[in-house]
Amino acid sequence: MEKINERYMFGEENGYICVIADGKRYILTCHPYEPCLFITDETGIKTAVHNAFDPAECFREGKTITSISGMEYDKNDFCEMVEYAAGMGDIGIEIAEEVFKDRPKKKNPEKLLQKENNTEDNYTFCPPIDCDTGCVVDYYIVKNEHLSDDYNSHWLALAIACGELFTDDGEPVWQYSIGKAKAKKVDTCELFAPIEKSDKLNYKKAFLDPPYGCDYTEKDFNAVNEKLFPNGTDELTVYEWTTEWSDYFDDGHEWWGTLCYTVYDKTLNRFCVILASATD
Repeated sequence: MEKINERYMFGEENGYICVIADGKRYILTCHPYEPCLFITDETGIKTAVHNAFDPAECFREGKTITSISGMEYDKNDFCEMVEYAAGMGDIGIEIAEEVFKDRPKKKNPEKLLQKENNTEDNYTFCPPIDCDTGCVVDYYIVKNEHLSDDYNSHWLALAIACGELFTDDGEPVWQYSIGKAKAKKVDTCELFAPIEKSDKLNYKKAFLDPPYGCDYTEKDFNAVNEKLFPNGTDELTVYEWTTEWSDYFDDGHEWWGTLCYTVYDKTLNRFCVILASATD
């Protein structure tokens, strides 16, 4: 165990990662399929913090870690978050981070500089058309760090995209709890299916027929997807996600519809996240 300061100790004890805060011991474990931190106190009460950290990997490669919200943690911050969240039940990282609400998020200058100079980092995608004419589809490109296109990798890509698209300068624009998102694998042809006569919303309809109309044509739709997937669609893996986990989708739930897809392109080793939600 490492003594952090007069209040906190952090490290491995009896085969478990734990935090000791003012003498109270909190055992830390992790869900094997998502970044969900479990905090178990001395009475056996367990708290799940979704979109958090694997405690065994915390601080292994450096002095700080970064949460999905952009908060930069040192060891004292981490212990403070664990102590605050303990006993809350089932929560998202945004609830646990309310302990820091009275101070600005820390920024790691070295990491920010590295991101500015790294063209291989995650980046947003702007369609090659005039987005001021009514586009309601949001795109985000995520580099695949783990060379995998399984369910967990798609989930992580979605989490990274939401961390950018659903916030503004680190502050939430839409609330979300991505730990509640569920998905099913679908055929590529389903993603690019024609507009149906029924009321069901699909990707093509979202692009060409938003609530207030737009000037886009099928040629524009094809141009966007040719830029997104320049090597064709044969090597794509597509997951369709539920949309009850964020108020970003509330408008679309009223009547128009919602979309949430993650698309992995094996030829480019990257994910494209496609989202849509709108109302009149």
